[in-house]
Amino acid sequence: MVDGFVATSFGRIHYVRSGHGEPLLLLHSNGNSVYEFEDVIPRLEDAYDTIAWDMPGQGDSDPAVRHLTIDDYAGCVVEVMDGLGIDDAFVAGTSIGGFVCASLATRHAARMKAVALIETMFRSESEWAENWGMVEANFGLPTQSIEKVQARINRVTPEFLERWNIDRNKAGAWSMMSVMWAIREYDIGSAARRISIPALLMFGTKGPTIATMDQFRAAVPQAEVAVLPDTGHFPMIDQPGDFVAELRKFFSRSRSFDPSR
Repeated sequence: MVDGFVATSFGRIHYVRSGHGEPLLLLHSNGNSVYEFEDVIPRLEDAYDTIAWDMPGQGDSDPAVRHLTIDDYAGCVVEVMDGLGIDDAFVAGTSIGGFVCASLATRHAARMKAVALIETMFRSESEWAENWGMVEANFGLPTQSIEKVQARINRVTPEFLERWNIDRNKAGAWSMMSVMWAIREYDIGSAARRISIPALLMFGTKGPTIATMDQFRAAVPQAEVAVLPDTGHFPMIDQPGDFVAELRKFFSRSRSFDPSR
């Protein structure tokens, strides 16, 4: 496994890379890092050149010096691809990573083989405003108790909790709240309706986004949908085997996509 950095206009971006085959980029959720995919990468590296990044301002990437939009994060992904010599790639993103996938699919479609939007919330700005107190309670305080994390993750060990809180403290409240503002300001409905490349929508039955699944499906009727049972907002942690199986099936089917149709 290669552990390195790419120089971009957003600062140095940290990544881990392992495996051989077609490039697959993994984009973590807010307040996490490449460690979000530590149980996934070994299950993918036999068939994919798997690259997991730390988004700007989080993990071991350089701090963000200003508020970044979803389109900024997508632009940074493309710069990372350029820095690594990747022409096109499969991309899977969780939560904020799913929003970035939507931007990549609409603004940089020629560089994307297919995108997987995992546990991505379909809310209007007004709906975010109504729920903003909950957002601040979750991301305004980096360190979380084991009880709070257990409400979101199926199995939480002391070692997992330590890693979880290390990543959240590396990001810090300002970065995490800036990410949430980027999500709130992004018109996911408009972006979703413009997705024309192969797309997968993945939901966990115990996660917060399944309540908006029908809205998402209506906006992207051509997208494939996967629902993982007994899984919350982090299927790659709760059910890494099932998570990888769904990605493999989707990416395999997406190879037959004809953009000229």
